[in-house]
Amino acid sequence: MNYYLDLTLLPDSDVNLGFIWQKVFQQIHLMLVENKVGKHDSAIAISFPQYGDKAFPLGNKLRLFGQTDIALEELNVSTWLARLEDYVHIKAVKPVPDNVEKFVLFTRKQFKSPVKLRADIDINAKKIAEKNGFDVEEVKQRLSVSLDKFDTESKLPYINMTSLSTNTDSTIDQQSSFKLFIEKQPAEKQDGNKLFTCYGLSRRERAKQACVPWFN
Repeated sequence: MNYYLDLTLLPDSDVNLGFIWQKVFQQIHLMLVENKVGKHDSAIAISFPQYGDKAFPLGNKLRLFGQTDIALEELNVSTWLARLEDYVHIKAVKPVPDNVEKFVLFTRKQFKSPVKLRADIDINAKKIAEKNGFDVEEVKQRLSVSLDKFDTESKLPYINMTSLSTNTDSTIDQQSSFKLFIEKQPAEKQDGNKLFTCYGLSRRERAKQACVPWFN
């Protein structure tokens, strides 16, 4: 990735940062879908330069990466965010600094509902125990540990999203909402042009992982 474009989110006393993230990222996702280069592929990547910020887990900056400056300019980001212009400052496209030494992966982390897992723990434990010849109580204990792990991992930063149906008669109120959990990991610099999901994130499979430069 050779060029980038930064967005700064601007909350105020009436509109909080979480709400702005939701609205901005929803539009960015739609923009990437509109400009995809494959059925589920985007040539544009996304980064969160303030990931892990103490005040707000994702901070207030969103960064887009492209192989060329034209690729970013042709997205017409300002048009996609026109209704949010009071809450987003869009900076000019710039080249990635030559001295970047760090690279990271931003991936989506998906969780099964802990409520459903807890509700089904007895049934699942019995099935696993019978299939493998294990003690039921031991299996239940292991499943409980997994649920405790969920409570820790699910503290990852996330953005509230709306699942958009292809049904044109559907309204936003009729769509389902979900949390897009985002995980950041260190990575080695990669050769070649890797593709991202239409959320601008790397895929989790090792062979398909796509990193982005990491700098302030």
